[in-house]
Amino acid sequence: MRGVMCVTMLALAWNGLAAGSVERPVSVRIPAGVNAGKDLDFGDYSLTVEEPFHMDATEVTWALWRDVRDWALTNGYEDLSGVGSGKADDHPVQGVNWVDCVKWCNARSEKEGLGPCYHVGGVVCRRSGGAPDCSFSASGYRLPTHVEWEYAARGGRVGKRYPWGDTISQKQANYYSHAGDTNDVSATRGHHPEYAKAAMPFTSPVASFEPNGYGLYDVAGNVWEWCWAPKGASRTFRGGSWDADGGGVRCGYRSENSGNGEKSVFGGFRCVRRAGQ
Repeated sequence: MRGVMCVTMLALAWNGLAAGSVERPVSVRIPAGVNAGKDLDFGDYSLTVEEPFHMDATEVTWALWRDVRDWALTNGYEDLSGVGSGKADDHPVQGVNWVDCVKWCNARSEKEGLGPCYHVGGVVCRRSGGAPDCSFSASGYRLPTHVEWEYAARGGRVGKRYPWGDTISQKQANYYSHAGDTNDVSATRGHHPEYAKAAMPFTSPVASFEPNGYGLYDVAGNVWEWCWAPKGASRTFRGGSWDADGGGVRCGYRSENSGNGEKSVFGGFRCVRRAGQ
């Protein structure tokens, strides 16, 4: 397989920081609850979120990644230099592996004066090496679990293939369309014609399409999103990308790998935090 609204129009999905600094994605509150039903392709499922949490409304942008990364390099994070890439400031960062994202989440937390979630042997994870543990009680940023991600991506809808329903078109997401998929009703085929105009990657600016029922953008397509996995568990990408077909961007679909060395123009992430923080 190839690889709405909680805030007033999300202020067009962005909040400005101080003059001269990078813009920050708004977080939206994801309510606690259970989303259980029968997915047309994956069968019965049940997703339980016991506590509400905040999730970035958009994928982490190239601009935000650089802002935090550059701070990190002068504050004890030793191996993030040159990591990550992006097509433009308002496009998602890509070319980051799972461990890069874990360290970056800690750096974002510390930069904002929050408690970092990830530790290795009781020490804040600021460099590669060792398998990190996650403190879910910490106040800082982390990757969503795969359950949190899918629960949020479904946006409160039950049993649907996609955040909006059971068919897909390029009016709804940035993905690779082809006629062989009976659920793909797009009038245009191949890579998205709006974004496949220059060199790869064919990412789109975040929040280019309508959000889901919780106010989240691009949970289908644009870039794959890393999820948290504990020691010994497979690490998962969710949501598909600009190069994934309609099957790859379904809410219930996941791609698994080790995550340590996987860096590609298809993969990025978004962060979550405890609610009330």
